[in-house]
Amino acid sequence: MADILSQEEIDALLSATDGDDSGGDDSGGGDMGGGGGDGGFDDGSQRIITNYDFKHPARVNKDQLRTLENLHDNFARLLSSTFSGAMRAVVDVDTAFVDQTTYAEFIMSLSNPSCSYQFTLGPTNGQAIIDFAMPVVFAFVDRIFGGKGSSQGVEARQLTPIEIGVINRIVKRVIEDLEATWEPILRVEITDIELETNPEFMQITAASEIVILLAFEVNSTNASGLVSLCYPFFTLESILPRLGQQSYVRTNRMNQEELLRQNNLRLQKTEVPIRAELARGMATFRSLQGLQVGDVLTLDTEMDEPTVLYVNDEPKFIGKPGRVGRKSAVQITEYIDSEVEELFKNKSKPVATE
Repeated sequence: MADILSQEEIDALLSATDGDDSGGDDSGGGDMGGGGGDGGFDDGSQRIITNYDFKHPARVNKDQLRTLENLHDNFARLLSSTFSGAMRAVVDVDTAFVDQTTYAEFIMSLSNPSCSYQFTLGPTNGQAIIDFAMPVVFAFVDRIFGGKGSSQGVEARQLTPIEIGVINRIVKRVIEDLEATWEPILRVEITDIELETNPEFMQITAASEIVILLAFEVNSTNASGLVSLCYPFFTLESILPRLGQQSYVRTNRMNQEELLRQNNLRLQKTEVPIRAELARGMATFRSLQGLQVGDVLTLDTEMDEPTVLYVNDEPKFIGKPGRVGRKSAVQITEYIDSEVEELFKNKSKPVATE
């Protein structure tokens, strides 16, 4: 019976354990054979303890999450512009939070019925979901059909086919904004866009799979709600190495330089209207009413006065009128600076002559 502990021995063991945990009385640890010093429970050591949630493992590190947040801050600004155009009023969109959670918890957070669109994010070929809170959706519907853009008093219900058509037009612009958001990282093409009003039918990944959830707070004069963007981990897995802060900044800068170069090329090929003003003057309505074919209208411009050349109705050059072959021409003699340009703009519009 030597293996059976008495109540006094059990109490002594419990008191010694409590003493080690609290880091207080060293005598209890000494009575137990010096376990406090030799057993690894040294009170003088500083141990760093990091909490780890096995239910929500962190598949994306903090730097990559921060880059995702910075990247989608631009998406919030684009959404604000798109929603303001649809509402014909100012709509503020701000990033509410960025988090990692399970796909099951994301689905449970959605309303039923909902207004959720699942789509394929190329070139990863992974799927993602964007959800619009029903108050935001009904506010758009109310505004587009002539209301004040309010969702108050509207009960939770399924969208009608006409309302779905209205929302689809807005979502099309939102998808274009999302493609533009990813442009600094890589060129993406979003396809296979499908509306689902019952969240339980959206099975783009396993329920236990980790997803990155970005929420955007939408605020207008008469309505507010969230727009949620859900990326499963495997959808972003191939993109994560590109989400380092330094590479993002470098890629963004390179894309800006390339964009500037392409814009310059487009501007060089852009055609703009030009016209040369041969004469200008003022006339009364009575004299204009009496004009007939063959009459001569005398203007204020001298014969040897130079011609003003307008580019897209903006005075830019001064020249001499002439002829090249069978066509009229103007020889450029001077460039109009900004101060002189304002003087030309303040003058009355020219009277056209043939």
